[in-house]
Amino acid sequence: MKHLSITLIAIFVASQTLLTAQTNLDQYKYVSVPNRFDFMKSSDQFQISSLAKFLLTKNKFTVLENLEKYPADLAANQCLLLNLNVEQIKGFLKTKLEVQFLNCKNQVVFKSDIGMSREKDFKTAYHQALRAAFSSVSEANYKFNETVDTVSTNEEPISVKPAVSTVAVSTPMQATDLSSSKLTSEILMTQTSYGFDIKDADGIVVYSLYQTMSDGIYIIDRLPGIVYKRGNRFVREYISNQKIIIEPLTP
Repeated sequence: MKHLSITLIAIFVASQTLLTAQTNLDQYKYVSVPNRFDFMKSSDQFQISSLAKFLLTKNKFTVLENLEKYPADLAANQCLLLNLNVEQIKGFLKTKLEVQFLNCKNQVVFKSDIGMSREKDFKTAYHQALRAAFSSVSEANYKFNETVDTVSTNEEPISVKPAVSTVAVSTPMQATDLSSSKLTSEILMTQTSYGFDIKDADGIVVYSLYQTMSDGIYIIDRLPGIVYKRGNRFVREYISNQKIIIEPLTP
């Protein structure tokens, strides 16, 4: 009887966890997949990013990079977007990957089970591990539900237009000007169908810029804030500790 009770409790907890995961994912409409994850040495190494996009599409997610135009609803509410991250977990003689979905506040809203492979060939091992990790994503049975509220855009740390502030006059929000920050490394920008890819000196894509509905304003993946041209250089503007920070765009 005791073992039966423990089993029933375990089943109940698992079902509640799955229901929560489904609710967490269903409130988001788009997913962005970077060309390079942290453990990769080059853009789309071993076609890991391409496989991630394929598996997302297979599970009925809308991959932002697969769209021809930037969606109008996403331009109005950036919190409809999830950023996908694939984390490599250390393991002896095993390739272990975990899939993570991050919201507009860079908070992890869903983690997959860890996918594993014992294959020695790198590409085969990464593909097997990623597919295994996506098994738990498939179990969430994702389907976008527009009636579920996403994180309020009033709370997101990105602001394109100045808003009325209730901050006391004695402690107003301050902007850090470009003159206080020098460009320390050369950036390479490659134009794409959605905007630009930013590369370091070795030609590796470190992040991408996506054109919004407003001309000259871009959303940057993997980093908070927006990007636009100021003078003859691109700058990133974001909020940190209730201060507007403006700094040169760097790899």
